[in-house]
Amino acid sequence: MPIKIRKIDPDHPEKEMVDLCAEEILRGGCVSFLTDTFYGLGCSLMDGAAVEMIFRLKHRPPNLATISLISDPGSVEALTLGAPQCAETLMRRYWPGPLSIIFRASPLIPAPSRGPEDTIALRCPDHRLSRALIEAVGGPVVATSANRSGEHPARTSDEVARIFGNQLGLILDCGKATATKPSTLVDVTSGQVRMLREGAVDIDPSL
Repeated sequence: MPIKIRKIDPDHPEKEMVDLCAEEILRGGCVSFLTDTFYGLGCSLMDGAAVEMIFRLKHRPPNLATISLISDPGSVEALTLGAPQCAETLMRRYWPGPLSIIFRASPLIPAPSRGPEDTIALRCPDHRLSRALIEAVGGPVVATSANRSGEHPARTSDEVARIFGNQLGLILDCGKATATKPSTLVDVTSGQVRMLREGAVDIDPSL
């Protein structure tokens, strides 16, 4: 089957294209779209089989965490075992934005969607397309970088197509990614902020 690539304006996403992508996700498919950083591979966080498929596509070890996007910080309560005070401070100061935070996962999260030691990584992006897609799906969307594990993230839909071919149900062509850094990644599961990856957000070290 030919690769399905559809153009969309990420700053003014057309509802028809957003709904088309959401339908593919809700059918258990894997898609690619531009996030607030680079192109990502997406599926429903609650669809363990689709998450496993993304790991296979990326050749990524299944014991590594993947980041999911949420449209509202209020979603953290249902998806985690709670946010420590340091996480509340981070969310108030840096969300929406390119900061990914690792929490203890709620028992409701399927096992394939959890990271090491039953964790979950969440980000609330300041990005219209990502937020529109999350809302159309009706829940958090996995958005791990579109690349083979260990390689550079894809910056265009053509790169995504070259890497993954027709293994994806849909690729949204959003133009070229302009980000120069991935999201900053921190772990708050100990009750303190632990930096795991420096990125687009400079975290205040006093937090």
